[in-house]
Amino acid sequence: MPPLARLPTHPAVERRRPIDPADSRDVALYDELPLWSALAGQLLLEHVTLASRRSVLDLGCGTGFPLLELAERLGRGAHVVGLDPWAGALARARSKIDRWCVPNASIARGNGAAMPFEDGAFDLVVSNLGLNNFEDAEGALRECRRVLQPGGILGLSSNLVGHMREWYAAFARVLEAAGDRAGLERLRSHEAHRATVPSLGARLEAAGFRVTLVRECQAVMRFANAEALLEHHFIRMGFRPAWEEIAGEESLAAVALELDRTAGESGLSLTVPLAYLEAVPA
Repeated sequence: MPPLARLPTHPAVERRRPIDPADSRDVALYDELPLWSALAGQLLLEHVTLASRRSVLDLGCGTGFPLLELAERLGRGAHVVGLDPWAGALARARSKIDRWCVPNASIARGNGAAMPFEDGAFDLVVSNLGLNNFEDAEGALRECRRVLQPGGILGLSSNLVGHMREWYAAFARVLEAAGDRAGLERLRSHEAHRATVPSLGARLEAAGFRVTLVRECQAVMRFANAEALLEHHFIRMGFRPAWEEIAGEESLAAVALELDRTAGESGLSLTVPLAYLEAVPA
């Protein structure tokens, strides 16, 4: 058998040293990927068009996912830029780029509705769950249109209306039983702001895009019980404050009891519908 050809080595790779599990700096770079981002990000990575992409933007890159994953999967023939206004997250992403030796990834700080890039700078723009969190989502989509080259692609992942429907159904039952009409209205408003595939398509069309691909999936988040759900670090950070604003902490305790009452023997399962949409400039 002939010897395998040796791949050319980038200078940054030559400086690579083994990860040291006793070095706190290296341990910090194993920062956990938030479960929510991973669910949608995997759908994006499964379907995003990678062939012939050379200049890529990850809008709302946070601490570096899927920024670095895209840079490594595309290889050195492409360059991937991450944009985010969160300075602390960008510092974390920058440390990964340096320590993981990913020379084809870089970071920029900025607002998605006023990007610091020239017209037509990218042939692929992606955003993992970003549209849900932009202060000016319509402005960000218009900017995506501006910075894309002719023939470029925009890929978006999003959770959809109906996410964690088991939790929200129990929440509604508790509020109805308590006669809390104001709380029910706040709950309905909280649920209604989430996207549907048609609403995402309409927003893309309004920004000058034509949808070319839609992929949907349904993930499941499992917990032993509702108490474990409420104490999960990402739930406490990303969801619980809004839930408490709807009806207060005591109501959450009642919702937890109601959810446990209706859960099966295998524990609590929450449904998470997700979608990935790909679009091109119209």
